[in-house]
Amino acid sequence: MGKSPKPRNAPRKRAEAEPAARREEVLETALTLVSENGVAGASLRKIAAELGMSQPSLYHYFPSKDALISAVVEYCADKMLSASLDLPLPRCKEEVPRFAMRAVVDVWSTERHPRFVRFMFVVAMESKENRAFIQRVFEERLYPGFALLANAIGRDDAERSELRHVIWMVVYSLGLAFLEQRALFGKPEASPDILDHAEWLVGAGERLLR
Repeated sequence: MGKSPKPRNAPRKRAEAEPAARREEVLETALTLVSENGVAGASLRKIAAELGMSQPSLYHYFPSKDALISAVVEYCADKMLSASLDLPLPRCKEEVPRFAMRAVVDVWSTERHPRFVRFMFVVAMESKENRAFIQRVFEERLYPGFALLANAIGRDDAERSELRHVIWMVVYSLGLAFLEQRALFGKPEASPDILDHAEWLVGAGERLLR
């Protein structure tokens, strides 16, 4: 009896997965080096050395340093969005403040997000082009999520507007507190005071929406 033929697409799938995984490794390494050393201190040569590859090999993934910086911004923005997608969606307006709070806490609980925030400040200070690109990514991919959630839950224009304001209140008040402790001070996790503030924000949002 002959041997069963092996699936022909298995090697191709592995070949496709390996470059994708390597590309993510390049992005993570660039994120770390730029956030720690600045743009000038994270040359392509240094990034390649950290990865154990030659600089010409790095060009296989990104043609220039500017392209790599832009890719890191988009990569981390996607990771921010995916944090909220993992949460159960709110079923009514009263559940929106806790949903927004959980999304913020979850994304700031990762090791990556504090690095990303430091990275953004570093590259934004380097050039107007970087600032404009970061702003465009946020406007096109992050901000619409606030309106999308409010529009899905709100029953009329007034309620949808109120929901958007409550979402902004929770996300930015809590986000600033996390930025201070996790990105600026380098704390490994949120303090009890921040988590207490998070619950206060949820309560305040729920009262505003009654």
